[in-house]
Amino acid sequence: MADHPVDIRGRSLPACEWPADRAAPGELETVRRFCNTANLESGADLLLTPEALDDWMTVQGRGRVDAGAAELAKVVRFRELLRGHAIAHRLWATGHDMGDIARAVAHVELRVVHRNGRLVVEPGVAPGVDRFLAALGLAVIEADRLSTWPRIKACQNCSWVFYDSSKNASGRWCSMSACGGRAKVRNHRRRQRSA
Repeated sequence: MADHPVDIRGRSLPACEWPADRAAPGELETVRRFCNTANLESGADLLLTPEALDDWMTVQGRGRVDAGAAELAKVVRFRELLRGHAIAHRLWATGHDMGDIARAVAHVELRVVHRNGRLVVEPGVAPGVDRFLAALGLAVIEADRLSTWPRIKACQNCSWVFYDSSKNASGRWCSMSACGGRAKVRNHRRRQRSA
């Protein structure tokens, strides 16, 4: 697509909201989009610089975080940690240790507030990367509580992260029109060759 944004190497940048029919519920969608800021097939990455992180945060309605290089590295490490969980979910890895997520956000500030007659846990008031990581961590905690966290999966072909809304949670591909279709064609050709 000629008008699709590209990185400095000319690689098509990921459209982290794609596909719309594989969006996750609530704040878990932010986690999915965050994981999809890198396209592992092309190598394109929306978070190559602190400025790029601010651009992505602004597009997502989160506001700038003014990260330095070390904070950007922390954000990218957390993204890959979450993608690792999405891969494990696709592989039906049982008892996947969530301690690594807890350790990654153990330093962030959380606060309990009273809102609309209920107690709510939210990120602390400190702006920046830690506030964003806290929001992601809280989204994962809530998804784990609702048993929707295991439905965040990475495509078995391209590792694009999607929400598996299928009844039996057996989704394996980011989209049937993309990787699912390619896999079916490959399997069909393999069966024809062996016949």
